[in-house]
Amino acid sequence: MKMLASLLLMSSLALIFVCNMGPFSRAGGVQSKLYVDNSEGEELSVVDTKSFKVLGNIKVGLKPHGLAVSPNGDRIYASVESNNTLVAVDPATGQIVGRAAVGNTPNQITVTADGRFVYVPLRRAAAVDIVDTRSMKAIKRVPLVEDPHNSYTSADGKHVYVTTIDGRKIFVFDPHKHEILFEIEPGGKVRPVALTKDDSLMYVALSELHGFAVVDIKQRKTIKKVELPKLPPNTPRPYLDTYTHGLALTPDEKQLWVTSTPGGVVYAYSVPDLKLLGKVEVGKFPNWLAFTPDGKVLFVSNTESNTVTAIDVSGRKVLATIPVGKAPKRLLVLTRLEP
Repeated sequence: MKMLASLLLMSSLALIFVCNMGPFSRAGGVQSKLYVDNSEGEELSVVDTKSFKVLGNIKVGLKPHGLAVSPNGDRIYASVESNNTLVAVDPATGQIVGRAAVGNTPNQITVTADGRFVYVPLRRAAAVDIVDTRSMKAIKRVPLVEDPHNSYTSADGKHVYVTTIDGRKIFVFDPHKHEILFEIEPGGKVRPVALTKDDSLMYVALSELHGFAVVDIKQRKTIKKVELPKLPPNTPRPYLDTYTHGLALTPDEKQLWVTSTPGGVVYAYSVPDLKLLGKVEVGKFPNWLAFTPDGKVLFVSNTESNTVTAIDVSGRKVLATIPVGKAPKRLLVLTRLEP
């Protein structure tokens, strides 16, 4: 009887141990997730970056556009075009924990290095709203030029960049004073950019260019243009002449990956010499790029295929094609310790 009681006790303890070892939640651990804004839907798709399985969806409102994460990973922010709001999401629960009213047609957002403010480009208001993340209220609006579209925070936190399409300018802000320091004119309608960590160079997508420009930030000018391999004859012009809408540097900054939206291809270039290394065929209208922190996997949103492609960076091959929502665009990888 004593032996039976001991066995039952050991079994009970083992059962408690197993039950408390749920996936990262009770036992603790690192979880890495990909967040995908479905720009013609109303939700963010959440994908496990290892299994490439969709874990669920977070409803934020019709036509989410921009995505950004706080420096400590405790908040994800999404701009929503249909109701002109900035939404704050707790990634631990997937719940919306705050909303801020902003101006007309909020686009791609960025969070300042101290986590205190979100810069929200307002495409139809020719301005940028600056939202206090504590009060979730817009505290300042700065007029710009036509079509503010994307924003970025430098790695050292000293600058915020806001790009404009028809305005053809990049505005460089002091994120402490919320004032414009200077402007850059890269030579065309500015689409997405990729910044080096030392804040010296910017790789810039321009409308009508099947390629990208290299901008010297200190000189405030374009120093080089690189064209992607030629498209097949009679390739239709892409929407809004957007031949490239995704550029991203690997975390070690040894490679630059660039999308060809009409070609359905992502190209890899060496850095700094910008020699073509290879390509990977993905879905229709590859749009936005995001790496895992170790740089081993690259995710590409395929807007017209309603999928995300996971790419093995070193082997330059497709690992998975992940169905998500309608018209996926911006991507965000968040790796965080969960209790």
